[in-house]
Amino acid sequence: MLHRIVAIVRREYLERIRTRAFWVSTLLVPLFMGAMMVIPAWLAERGGGEFTVAVLDLSGRFAGPVKAEVEKRLASSDEKLSVHLAIVDPGADPEATREALKGRVQKGEFDGLLVLPAGLPDQGEPEYLAPNVAAFKLLMILERSVNDALVADRLTRAGLDPEKVSELTRRVDLKTFKLGKKGEETRDEGQGFLLSYGFMLIIYMSVLMYGIYVMRGVLEEKTNRIVEVVIATVKPFELMLGKILGIGAVGLTQFSLWGIALAAITAPGAMAALGFAGVELPSLPPLLLVFFVVFFVLGFLLYGTLYAGIGAAFDTEQEAQNFQTLVTLMLVVPLVLMVQILNQPDGTLSVVLSLVPFFAPMLMFLRMTLTPVPAWQLAAAVAGLLAAIVACAWVVGKIYRVGILMHGSKPTFKDMVRWVREA
Repeated sequence: MLHRIVAIVRREYLERIRTRAFWVSTLLVPLFMGAMMVIPAWLAERGGGEFTVAVLDLSGRFAGPVKAEVEKRLASSDEKLSVHLAIVDPGADPEATREALKGRVQKGEFDGLLVLPAGLPDQGEPEYLAPNVAAFKLLMILERSVNDALVADRLTRAGLDPEKVSELTRRVDLKTFKLGKKGEETRDEGQGFLLSYGFMLIIYMSVLMYGIYVMRGVLEEKTNRIVEVVIATVKPFELMLGKILGIGAVGLTQFSLWGIALAAITAPGAMAALGFAGVELPSLPPLLLVFFVVFFVLGFLLYGTLYAGIGAAFDTEQEAQNFQTLVTLMLVVPLVLMVQILNQPDGTLSVVLSLVPFFAPMLMFLRMTLTPVPAWQLAAAVAGLLAAIVACAWVVGKIYRVGILMHGSKPTFKDMVRWVREA
């Protein structure tokens, strides 16, 4: 029995690992994910731009203070942003001047028009008109500068010193540190969330992708009648097990290559050597990587078994759509519950959900990236997954034994129950 399963595993593994698609995805996925993590931060650090904004001050007294606030903000900021405010005289007909300035903005002479109503600071609201209102850094600086100028005016009229009030109400930044098991402190400015979200998404996509590979492989062999020849020499359960293990080995190979690339990127000084000195990636504890592989393997075996049963029961992927959706929904549930886990990783609901075998591969691993998880909970999650895999393999094996040779009829849930009883 063992040598036949090994032969099937070898065939499934070599058949997929030799394809161009495998190597293209192996190379492109880490490049894509790395780009998604690094490039936005790199662009944010180096991004900027030059803007010229016309200012139409109908109040006659706020254009100067706003311009001063903008210059002060730009001088104290690390942003590579240049903003020039061109103050325009409203003239005898402010409305005509406004329309004329709008035309100049449309011609590209100005990037935008800032209008300060006559009733400020008590009446009216400032307006910004531009073809592009998605320049968020520019809009943020203009909004805060206008707000500061108006607040300073109100304070002055109330007999208070704006600079003194600003000093007393100066913002305090909260530094966040992640506390390890031994009390070690690690600075975390959002990298932990990105790590948690990224790894959970990888497990979800990988288990789903390779599970569907199993289903499609079974459907293909069943449709082409290859399985009828293969079953003459091996038992259906051996074929199912060999196919699942073979495709799982392909996934492990891919993860090993990705892990090597990830270790190289996150090595000390690696980002600086690549020219991304200002980008800091989160450190990856070895234990976390080990459990990443553990939960991927167990999750794949669980869901791969279910997908194999679906593939054996139906003739086409369209016929299997309803059952496939039910299995996929069980993978989607952890994504829906992610916010709850992020807020209270040690809460009762989070602990209970992470121990449910169908959710454990993602939710238990997500908790591990957020907080130290007790060893008994990890052991319970792994034991629950192993028990669920054995139970599903027993049930699906019976469905596989009957369904793999059936053609021409679309089975119902009741039919599958009958196959389990009769097999």
